[in-house]
Amino acid sequence: MIHYYKDSPEGRVWYSGAIKLKDGSLMFNPPKETLEREGWKSFNPESPSLYTGNDPLFEDISLKRLFDKHPESKNFVKLIDTGLVYHYSTWEVLFRGILSSENVNCGRAVLRAYSFNYMNDALEGLIMPRGISKAEDRSLVGRESLISLRDGSEIRCPATEHPLYKRRKEMEEYNVYKNKQKLFSVSFSKVADSLPMWNYYGHEGNGLSIGFDAHHIVNQGYDLVECIYDKETIDALAYYIYDSCYYISEPLPPTINLNLIAKDSHFKYEEECRIPLRQHYGQCCITKRNQFHPIKYDIKRGVISPYVEVFVPIEAIREIWIGPTNDINLAKDSLSSWLNSIGMSWVNIEKSLAPLQ
Repeated sequence: MIHYYKDSPEGRVWYSGAIKLKDGSLMFNPPKETLEREGWKSFNPESPSLYTGNDPLFEDISLKRLFDKHPESKNFVKLIDTGLVYHYSTWEVLFRGILSSENVNCGRAVLRAYSFNYMNDALEGLIMPRGISKAEDRSLVGRESLISLRDGSEIRCPATEHPLYKRRKEMEEYNVYKNKQKLFSVSFSKVADSLPMWNYYGHEGNGLSIGFDAHHIVNQGYDLVECIYDKETIDALAYYIYDSCYYISEPLPPTINLNLIAKDSHFKYEEECRIPLRQHYGQCCITKRNQFHPIKYDIKRGVISPYVEVFVPIEAIREIWIGPTNDINLAKDSLSSWLNSIGMSWVNIEKSLAPLQ
């Protein structure tokens, strides 16, 4: 698929279905001639690959606007770029997926970012938009709107009760549900050896916890951001988002969708951080290294699920923890032997201390 881009002082902007014309107006689905006249250049992206350089990444525009207007929001949106983060998985996924022979030969580890529609938490992707909606309602408290009647007269009503406002809210809620399909995430935990994580994501303790170096992830062009679980924090951040960057119409470079970091408090034990991605125009997600990752499909939770492959260098894997219900000695010997055979002898192998049997 051919894509279009334009370079701006804030970074490279990718065409996403609408453009801001030179006269300041917004145009949806412009023809090719209009795109070219407005300075957009066509581009046929190459297949994604490992990034081996160390060039600086551009600043996230939406986050900059948010932090500039509400500096305290930096306490809520926590970006990670150092230390280890842990991905709970199974032996089969590690052997046949993350470090398959094809991936190892290419010097990469491959993770999958699955669509939010197929996450275990039913509220994924909904909490923050609803918080923003409530923030807008609060901003209209005490204001009135006019309703024109058929006889030509007008009556006043609270601004939040105007039929057009209520209809717009309904459409926003519908679009939030619809757009969950376009949000993707790879999940990690800040905790290497968590009993509830072993039970829920680590094959009932018979799996693995794989420690990735956060710097390698971020340098590849992905964001790595902590999730937040506290309702008051989420409400405060929702207000800051609404007040600073909710109504931004011009196209932007890829930015973090903050809908992806708000989670229900029942999942606080996960201490989750994640790589957030979202579908761009066409069937792909774009990284900050301007790499286009196509959306693929596989079976998850018994249905066909979209996912995006996330590439990191194999050097990113620094530790592997063995789950508590494994045959620890056999598991460690076999894992150590295999890692040595594929040239990954630097990986530190640890045994879970959880008293699970």
